[in-house]
Amino acid sequence: MSRRTVVAVVAVAAVLAVVALVAGIGGGGKGLAPETAPGRVRQVDANVVVVPAGERRPLPAYAGETVTGGRFDLASLRGRPAVLNFWASWCGPCQAEQAGLEQASRQLAAKGVRFVGVNIRDQRANAATYLEEFRVSYPSLYDPPSRLPQLLRRESADFPPWTLVVHGQGRVAARGFVVLGGGPVAPGVQAQLLADVVDEVGR
Repeated sequence: MSRRTVVAVVAVAAVLAVVALVAGIGGGGKGLAPETAPGRVRQVDANVVVVPAGERRPLPAYAGETVTGGRFDLASLRGRPAVLNFWASWCGPCQAEQAGLEQASRQLAAKGVRFVGVNIRDQRANAATYLEEFRVSYPSLYDPPSRLPQLLRRESADFPPWTLVVHGQGRVAARGFVVLGGGPVAPGVQAQLLADVVDEVGR
């Protein structure tokens, strides 16, 4: 079986699991416009939900090394919206959405949106090769023991990828589990989805 086929199979299986999970959470609508009762988590895509303003938890205090040897502190994100993407070099769905994330990071930079990757359960050499291969322009924290996901608790998932949209006040305003867009979709579609979510949660 080819690498591309394996990636597609893994992504589809993961998406089916997430759809079942989201259905259990609640929410409604097929886009950004429909909305459920006030104060409830609202589904805006097959695997993306917006958290009600009153239930948004702050990002935990966390700082650490990046994959490339620098240092990054999540506190530096305060005051502007941010997108955190949790990934690993061995993760097929992560590879499937990386082009969309990179496109979104370029498009949203003009709006002051910061992108940060969080590499988990990985080897540094493999992670560095991934960043080079996919030409990732934004920094990625290197967190092999998954300390940040442990601090995030319910805002995290068991396996990558997952993505958090953080309000400018430093609170988690939306979360998406598994590949953005729910499956193999064009990078432009994934980028637009993130742009819509950032606009939806406000700055």
